[in-house]
Amino acid sequence: MNKVFVLLLVLFSSSIIYAQSTLSGYVNIKDSLSNKKRVVLVQLIRDNINSGTISKIVASTPVDEKGYFHINKILPENQLLYHIYINGIDSLSSTKKFIFTNNDSIHFKLSQVPFSDYSTTNVADQEWQKLNTLKTKLNSNKFKEKKYLDEIRTYSKDSLQILAVKLLSIKELNAKKLLEKDILLNTVYYVDLLSELKVSDINPSEYTFLENKLAFITKNRIEEKYAISKWINIILGCIVFGLLAFVYSLKRNKNKSIASLSKQEVNIKNLILQGKSNKEIANELFVSLSTVKTHITNIYQKLNISSRNELEFKFKN
Repeated sequence: MNKVFVLLLVLFSSSIIYAQSTLSGYVNIKDSLSNKKRVVLVQLIRDNINSGTISKIVASTPVDEKGYFHINKILPENQLLYHIYINGIDSLSSTKKFIFTNNDSIHFKLSQVPFSDYSTTNVADQEWQKLNTLKTKLNSNKFKEKKYLDEIRTYSKDSLQILAVKLLSIKELNAKKLLEKDILLNTVYYVDLLSELKVSDINPSEYTFLENKLAFITKNRIEEKYAISKWINIILGCIVFGLLAFVYSLKRNKNKSIASLSKQEVNIKNLILQGKSNKEIANELFVSLSTVKTHITNIYQKLNISSRNELEFKFKN
């Protein structure tokens, strides 16, 4: 009976240990100060990545004389951003931000800069740290803004598999005031990404900023297209009106020209359009050839033309 009780107790204890996340490691601090220092774990409630001001302390543990610390804490199951630092050390280089869940473990190795070298079982954090390494490299090479955005977007699209990491990357662009410009460069990518986020288990409040920016940009684009379409319609309307006015003017001038012809000149004009020669016209109208030529000269002058071809073009078209 006692053996069964001990076995159940061991199994129960093991399940508690398994259910808790494990954070451990070493920090390089002076021995004289080790008993006064504590490692503090902070959860960033909202991912204000640059400042981390909106946060809460979730655990704190002392550092022993060897610089070792160990935290066993039940944390949320979902991917969240955490911040770890040594209490009393204000240097930004002595802090670290990482992604963590309750099912993960992380171990910080002893290094000159606290928390700079570590191993973790969290795949999302591994991806995020690789992304941060790429950003550091791009910043050191002084890439132009568009090149920087292209590189980050390409890496996020092709190399990042975890949605939470992509969201963190976008939040960083938003903090740097580059997100709106990147959305304008590649709107389709962000629309598809938002669709993925909406069907994921990520809290909608985490990507509301992206949804709002897309809605704002889409609205502006619709308004711009409407304004352009409106001006195009106005210009096309002016062109059509101008063409109609031109055609009307031609017809009016043509009618005026025809009205200025005498009855005989109209008859001769019609016979010319029928393909009759001067001699055939003279015979048909019972006038002399010279009279026909005189009438034709008058017709040309009144209609402001100089040949039969121009006459045919003017009236047949």
